[in-house]
Amino acid sequence: MKAFILALLFILVGGHAFSQNEEEEILKTNDWEAIISPYAFLAAQSTDVGGEKIRQSFSDLSSITNTGFQIAVSVKYKRFITRFDGTWAWLATEEKSSALEVEANIRQQILDFRGGYIVYENLSMASNEVIKGWDLEVNAGAKYWNNTVDIDYRVIINDIPILEGSINEPQEWWDFMIGVKPTIYVTPRMKINTSFSAGGFGIGNSSKFTYDFIYANSFKVTKLITVDAGFRNFMYDRVDGEGESQVDTRVNVIGPFVGVSIIWD
Repeated sequence: MKAFILALLFILVGGHAFSQNEEEEILKTNDWEAIISPYAFLAAQSTDVGGEKIRQSFSDLSSITNTGFQIAVSVKYKRFITRFDGTWAWLATEEKSSALEVEANIRQQILDFRGGYIVYENLSMASNEVIKGWDLEVNAGAKYWNNTVDIDYRVIINDIPILEGSINEPQEWWDFMIGVKPTIYVTPRMKINTSFSAGGFGIGNSSKFTYDFIYANSFKVTKLITVDAGFRNFMYDRVDGEGESQVDTRVNVIGPFVGVSIIWD
């Protein structure tokens, strides 16, 4: 993780000043554009479940994360855009006492699929000048959540195991999402992206409510490479089970992120 962040800073600081020809190339737009953006989300998490409150800092989460990978992909044709944002993580922890041993593994997938359209665009660009303008995208799609918890436990008395077993709790659901994504173009090398989406709305097995907010500064190093840094906050609130077995869960994830975008157009 630290090596990844240092590499991003090296790319950003080492970016060269563009010549006039390079700036003119950057300002050119084509009908097609594809962007692949691996990134690292340095998140903290708060969870309220069944009346219990759990608070985990980024240090807490990173200490139990075995593997994790995040990537965003977008393909644009004129004003039409398709987007994908995915997170895969494997968290593991082990607790031991004189009477109890517990080993927990959590496998998580968050997959977000969107289709969008740029409903407004007002750009005035010229080489060596501030880019005056912005655009606004509206989008809709679905977000898939999968949290699978595997727990192995042993009860020990006088160094003799008297009880052991496993618990497997898969949780998966889809949330319908709608959102907006304004982009402000500041200079030929910098733009500000924000996006907000909400969904769930208690449809079927979906969350009662969920939202996802992203703020990002994007710095163009070359025509094909951009360094991205910003802030993200997403939350879901859902109910599982019925009656006495009903469990209310609210998860809020927040923190900065850094990444690199590779652009083809």
